[in-house]
Amino acid sequence: MRTASSHPVPSILLSVLIGVMGSKAVLADSSEEWIPDANATPANPDDLTIEQCLQMPRENLDFGVLNVDSIEQWSGLEDWQFMTNTDYLALGLDENGPAYLRQKLEPTHKGSIHVVGKGVLAPSRTYSITQSVYLEPDFDWGGKNEGGKLGFGLGGGSTPTGGNLYQDGFSARLMWRGNKDGTARLAVYAYSSDRNQNLPYGDDYPLQDFEVPVGEWFKITMEVTSNSSTGASDGAVRVWANDQLKLYRDNIHWQAAGSQPVVDHIMFATFHGGNSSSWAPDHTVFARFSSVCWQPTEYTPPLLDEHGMPIVDGNMLVQHVDGPSHP
Repeated sequence: MRTASSHPVPSILLSVLIGVMGSKAVLADSSEEWIPDANATPANPDDLTIEQCLQMPRENLDFGVLNVDSIEQWSGLEDWQFMTNTDYLALGLDENGPAYLRQKLEPTHKGSIHVVGKGVLAPSRTYSITQSVYLEPDFDWGGKNEGGKLGFGLGGGSTPTGGNLYQDGFSARLMWRGNKDGTARLAVYAYSSDRNQNLPYGDDYPLQDFEVPVGEWFKITMEVTSNSSTGASDGAVRVWANDQLKLYRDNIHWQAAGSQPVVDHIMFATFHGGNSSSWAPDHTVFARFSSVCWQPTEYTPPLLDEHGMPIVDGNMLVQHVDGPSHP
């Protein structure tokens, strides 16, 4: 570990099947605002089988103070490989709440300033990552295209992004998509070997029935299961919003070449766009990230009916989504 400073193809019709992890899981809208957990800490950072969290100090640090060593130190990982544009990150505090990472999203000719990073995880077939997100009031979804990456995600192998067609890895990140009416939805933005919505870019796996809130905290948990071998299409992704299951997608061929597929990277990407000014917000906006925790887990398939279809409260829910335009 580095010594850290003290401050340190065309659109297609996509059917998304929503499943559950067990009989206690339900699909419903949360009626209460999510509040970040001020006590989200790992029981033992040396035990890689339990939850680990981004341990941000409880202090205010202005923009321009943080660097890649800060993120690596807080993550507890031996190798946080990179973090771009850290001058656009600050550290803040809510009264009686946990510290949060605050990002400034400043308009550019490609959307907004790209803050992206990646760290190395102990390999596991399945990982879950949880984060609390707060989009500050007056958040702008961004120009004509209204889309952007948001927060922490997961990947494996070569972790392709940016239109790369590598088959020896994969990535799963979150993306907002504006609805052209002042609201937005979330999707998992998936670079899998079998993607086909808008090559060479990623596929959208939309969350069902979840409008992205502005001006209040919300919690997102994403679980990624790699395919069991490079020749198998048995990967999966699930997402919970405020502890309610909103996405289940299986039979994914995440990785088709290279070594044994595993999840072995944590990723960060937050920016508008994009590769043109049509993705840019009208003004500088801010986002916050708190209670960021990850854990290798054992994948538990959803309950299935007699036809082998996922069950949600006794019913199968199907959402039809047109493949979106792509940054």
